[in-house]
Amino acid sequence: MKSAISIMPERMMNVKIKLNDRTDSELVMLTLEGSTGAFGVLVERYRLRAVRMAGAIVGDWELARDLSQDSFLKAYRALSTFDVHSPFLPWFYRILRNTCMDQLRRKGRLRVVMDRIKQTAWNRGDLRDEISRSDSAVVVRMAVNRLREKDREIIELRHFSGLSYDEISEILDIPRGTVMSRLHYARKQLQDILVSEFHVKAGEI
Repeated sequence: MKSAISIMPERMMNVKIKLNDRTDSELVMLTLEGSTGAFGVLVERYRLRAVRMAGAIVGDWELARDLSQDSFLKAYRALSTFDVHSPFLPWFYRILRNTCMDQLRRKGRLRVVMDRIKQTAWNRGDLRDEISRSDSAVVVRMAVNRLREKDREIIELRHFSGLSYDEISEILDIPRGTVMSRLHYARKQLQDILVSEFHVKAGEI
């Protein structure tokens, strides 16, 4: 017969596997019922995506990591207000976005961040040299950073965070059709920037 010590890690591993198989709503309910590991699974499930989302707003990846952690803590404290019949990610994203915007406003950094995102640190000659040494992903990332906040956000949500139209609709609280038209406009702006600022012709990226 196995000792209690040898059985314990196996039991813990089985619990972890079972939690990983749970839906977001089930993990929320388990957390509210007192599970000590359920919310941790939710955090791991969305941690990297949260950092990318926060980074899209504040333009600072170190700050984005801190703000995503703060947002998970706020979400944990507010779990009792979550509707388990609704998707978790849009609900969490609203908390994350509000946390990011509040931080920028408190620090008086919102205007500074937006100005920095809309401009590059290089002059045109240096920029062309940099692009000649870069791959297309870097070029696209630099071009996205020059979009207006509204356009950059929807590009980030769709193409960098991989969210569906319906998820973006829930997150931004706009109709699905508006998501599609706004995304179409943002893509057009991105292409214009690639052509005019980065000298990339349509179809090269």
